[in-house]
Amino acid sequence: MKKLLCMALVAFTLASCQYFGAGGREFEDSKDVASIASELKSKFGDNAGYTSILLSYADGVGTSVIASGGDVNSNKLMERMKLKGIWEDKSEITLEIEGEAKPKDFMFTLQQVQDMQKVPELVKASIAKVEKEKQMKDLVVSSVHYSMPSRIKGPDDALRLTITVEPKNGGTDFQLIYDEKGNFKTMVY
Repeated sequence: MKKLLCMALVAFTLASCQYFGAGGREFEDSKDVASIASELKSKFGDNAGYTSILLSYADGVGTSVIASGGDVNSNKLMERMKLKGIWEDKSEITLEIEGEAKPKDFMFTLQQVQDMQKVPELVKASIAKVEKEKQMKDLVVSSVHYSMPSRIKGPDDALRLTITVEPKNGGTDFQLIYDEKGNFKTMVY
């Protein structure tokens, strides 16, 4: 009985830590990133298309996930948010498409970002790049954002990964932009 009570207490503690915001930056650990990808598949479907997946961290909240996705052949999408371990449907989105374009032209799949497992590595590389180029210390990543452009204008308008690096105590943030394969493109601040 004591063992059962002890296990229940441990389970409750772990669950409440996530709910009350004691969770860490889940995008810094490959197991957590794999878990997020698995959750996205269960919420949107294995073959879903996305216009955006945002992982962000805030003290007291932990890591939240906001994703907009649905059937790659439909212009009707759902925006869902995971906050403190709980998923919630936020809004329905309709893609307005002109000309010959199809919904999938403005979406990406998790298969396209199968290198999502690279996110923790890219987070570390982004911090190191800002530390070196800007001569700064005590930096953290506040968000990781996969997104498609809302309008395709040229060959550079494609899936991108934006990692936002900022000082722990606030200040100027730096957005490092990577292509879908994780190749560095540019830094904006």
